[in-house]
Amino acid sequence: MTPRPTPGGTMIHTLSRRHTRKRMAGVIPALALMAVAASGCSTDSDGGSSDKAKGGELSSIQFVNPLPNYPAWKAIGQCMSDQADKRGVPFKQSGPTGSALDASTMIQQVQQAISNKVGAIVTFPASEGFGPVLKQAQAKGILTGTLFGTGGSDGGADVNAGPDFTAIGETIITAISKIPGQHVLGLVAQADTGLGKAWLDGVKAAVKKTDNVKVAGEVYTGDDAAKALPQVNALLTAHPDVTDIATHMGTVTPGAVAAIKAKKLVGKTFLVAGGHDNGGLESIQGGTSRLILLQDNCGLGKDMIDGIVDTAEGKPAASIPIHVAVVPQDEVQGYLDKGWS
Repeated sequence: MTPRPTPGGTMIHTLSRRHTRKRMAGVIPALALMAVAASGCSTDSDGGSSDKAKGGELSSIQFVNPLPNYPAWKAIGQCMSDQADKRGVPFKQSGPTGSALDASTMIQQVQQAISNKVGAIVTFPASEGFGPVLKQAQAKGILTGTLFGTGGSDGGADVNAGPDFTAIGETIITAISKIPGQHVLGLVAQADTGLGKAWLDGVKAAVKKTDNVKVAGEVYTGDDAAKALPQVNALLTAHPDVTDIATHMGTVTPGAVAAIKAKKLVGKTFLVAGGHDNGGLESIQGGTSRLILLQDNCGLGKDMIDGIVDTAEGKPAASIPIHVAVVPQDEVQGYLDKGWS
């Protein structure tokens, strides 16, 4: 089942394990898979059997959040919690405490959740190392959900919310190409493999359909905010003719804005900001951005919870109608008023 572009952006679907299609996986880091939780993760003192209750009902869900302190992921976690409360299922959340993705810590926390025999685990699979550990959870009768996962059987997810990067790429490039003039594009991705490569491929495919946009170069940050400034600086040094910078990560915004200012390119080079928070709204108000990519993050969190609970109850998981839009300054407030971010 392939998501289709909507007037506001793209559709992201939740698919059962039997109905997902293979997607590109992430990088394989050297992970030490341990059964002991990292410092600060949620734990459950109940040492009994798996708390997937009889009759198909769940008695707990744990969300291993990749960046619990980052506004967009924090919003997803909060909306998951609210929806779990509405569905009558206890909800826990854990995650790394730093500003960068820490796949090793996340996997440790997934393994601790398995040891605690939670009813369901939801996470963002930051590397291929998540597939085996999520399969371990499935083998113990624990339901699993992934946000932006591979969607294939190797991913170990009973429910997956997977993006259509072709449609997302078209949404970004269509918005840029509508601005008069020729555009030289610099791309900032998590990596040149996995989800980062899938995004890059989607954007490049969309660029080929235009006559006023071309890609000059690309850099990678590992979704680490601290790497955004040096990487975007390197991009602008190598390609001083870049007019637009696009990314799929909100963590890039502060560093990219700083790089544009340092290069004295305000008014010449513009970032497509990833979300209104983390400096996104300020960047479009200050002239370092003229477009912002917005997403209904809260809806994603709520619908993932519904997909997990429905699956536990034997119901087919419904699609997740998450819209992604790239909008100019005069449209931003209208989206924010509707709860987008």
